[in-house]
Order: sequence, then C-alpha cells, then structure tokens
Amino acid sequence: MNRPYNDEWTRDDSITFRLCAACDARAYAAVGDDATVPPMTGGHHSYGAPPAARPRRRIGWIAILAAVILAAAGTVTAVVVTHGHSSHTKPVAQHTSLGGLTSPAAPTSPVAPSSPAGPPPKTVRVTSDLNDGDKVGIGEPIVLNFSPSPTDSTAFAKAASVTVNGQPADGAWFWEKPYADQPIQAHYRERSYWPANATIKVKLPIGGLSAGKGLAYAGALNSVTFTTGDAHVSTVDYASKKLTVTSNGKVVNTFPVSLGAAATPTYNGIKVVMQKGEDAPGTDTLRPNGTVMMSGPDYSNDPVPWSVRITASGEYVHAAGWNTNIGVRDTSNGCTNLKPADGKWFYNFSLLGDVVQYSNTDGTALNPLDGLGDWNIGWTQWAQGGQLLNH
Repeated sequence: MNRPYNDEWTRDDSITFRLCAACDARAYAAVGDDATVPPMTGGHHSYGAPPAARPRRRIGWIAILAAVILAAAGTVTAVVVTHGHSSHTKPVAQHTSLGGLTSPAAPTSPVAPSSPAGPPPKTVRVTSDLNDGDKVGIGEPIVLNFSPSPTDSTAFAKAASVTVNGQPADGAWFWEKPYADQPIQAHYRERSYWPANATIKVKLPIGGLSAGKGLAYAGALNSVTFTTGDAHVSTVDYASKKLTVTSNGKVVNTFPVSLGAAATPTYNGIKVVMQKGEDAPGTDTLRPNGTVMMSGPDYSNDPVPWSVRITASGEYVHAAGWNTNIGVRDTSNGCTNLKPADGKWFYNFSLLGDVVQYSNTDGTALNPLDGLGDWNIGWTQWAQGGQLLNH
C-alpha cells in the first residue's frame, strides 16, 4: 500500500522528508498492506475553527505513526487520538490483532462531525411558600411551587434533603396539583407533625438537574431554613360543641362553638391554619382586627373580625358576635363561630401551620387538596409520591 507524497510533504527539508518516509516505511511494514492508515484530516475543522497550521497536521501524523511503531516494537500503549488531538490515556474497549500484538483499532474513515445539539432545556422555576426565618406551627408542610410543571421527580428526589435540628428528617415529598389550571406542587412532611421549637432546613441543590424530558430546574432557590413554635393543636368536637386548645400537650383554653348547619356542614379531618386576616386590596397591610370580607348565602362582602383561615374552600375559625347559637346548635355556613372575645384570643394565639382537628361533624372528610390538608393522606400513600412517584 503506497501513499503518494503531496506538496505538503515534499516542500519539507530533506531530513524531515526522510524521517517521515522512514516512519511510513516502518509503519506500513508493521501493519501490513491490508490495514488502513488513519486519515490526515484534522477533525477539529468540523467544529468551525480555523484550519490548523500545516506543522500541526504533520505532528498529528507523527503521533499516530509513533503509536503504531511502539506497538510493533512490543510496547502496548493506549494512546487515543481524537480529531487530531491526543486525549488522556484510558482503557481501550476494542482492539484489532496486528501480527500477534494488540493495539487500538484504527478508524477506516474520517470521524463524522457530531450531530448538532438539540434545543436547550426549558427552565423550571422553583419558589417556596416558606421564607428563611419564618416561624410556623408544627403542622406546616414544606410547599414548593414549580413553573412549568416537572414531569419526572427522579433527579429532584435524589438531590433534595431536609434536616430537623441538624438530623435527617423522616419524611417524603408528595407531588400534587391542587388546581387544574395551575402547575404541580411538591409538599414535604414527616410521618407525624414537626417537633416543637425545632429548626428545619431544606437543601435544594437542583439547579441544572433534569425535571423531565426537555426540562431543567433553575438554581435560584437552593435552600430554605425555618423554625417551629410551640406545639399548638386544637380539637373541635361536634357532639360537645367545644373547641379545646392545647400547647405542648397541655390544655390552655376551651371555647363553645357553632359549626355548619345541616345544609352547609363543616368538614371532618385535620386542618392547618393557612392565613390570619387578609390584606386590604392593593396593599401589603392587614385589615384591622383580623378582618376578612366574606360572602355567603344571604350576605355579601361582610366584614368578619378575628378570622383564621383553615381551608382553601373558605372555612374559618372566627368571631361571630351576631350568632346567638354558639355552644347551643350549629347554624354557620361551615365556619367555626366563636364569641368575640374568644375569637380574638384564638386569632392572637395562632401561628400559620397550627393544627385544628375536627371529628364527628355532619360533613364529609376534608379533601386533602383543599388547602393544607396533607395530614389526611395516609403515610403509605404519601410516601409513594402522588402524581410524580418518588424514586
């Protein structure tokens, strides 16, 4: 097998010419007439860079031929040459037999340029309902919001971590879409409520990780640290018409209540304080006295003081000075009515994330997606991950 010497070679000085010719002769003697010599073309041209100077092309050839000569001489060296540039030495996966010696397989045609990269992944923005430094009740789940919705939770589940007082939390993420027209959320909780007066840290080293095909998480939010307050758990019993408030396991107050009437019953289940009062329209300032403007059967946009929201669908624990049936019978539109002084006390006592448990009402079980109804999902089901399975 003879290779014609073109102008690039013949213009070199005679010493170089003879060296190259000797290398050629030795190489061809080593590989035989039926082997193929790697092409001279510098593959880096495929990346759009200016052509390299001719001496570099020759050096690339000399490196390749030197490798063959070393192999023929009995020295086995794994030298990988890629697009004219030698890479790091690495194990060779495939070999061809050359006269009883083993050497890297030689390409039989120029290396084709790599396929153009596809479009960059769409960025999934991540926000948290909790901010650094927030103090919440023991029932407050970690809630992350995504836009657009992830379609695969694998990378997220492996990277995200939660600690309680510096120790790994015994919890799981649950992916849910509370509203059909909104992106998915990820909620995190443990098997039972957070411990009182604890520090919880969420680490989210997810920037750039896959959120599903064509999706990657943004890296702006990488951690959130918050604390819990005292363990506030209140229970509302339909039969006794009473609300009993405990703090760290001790009863601190008991109030008479009026719950939902037969036509508008109060839901059963575990509810979590979502909101206290509301901002005046167009401002970041709460209305005075924890007032919320409410509407319902036979009333519209009425001011209701000392209102503590516990469901997204509109249940509140609130003062109801107009209700003369508190502690006697149930006449509300689903809310838990308290006497004015009791309502004010409960409002001031409550933390976002406090737990209010209802039993024996005439209503159905609370939908777990109605606000922060996470605790109404059994642990086995929760740990599976909901709409995106945990891996």
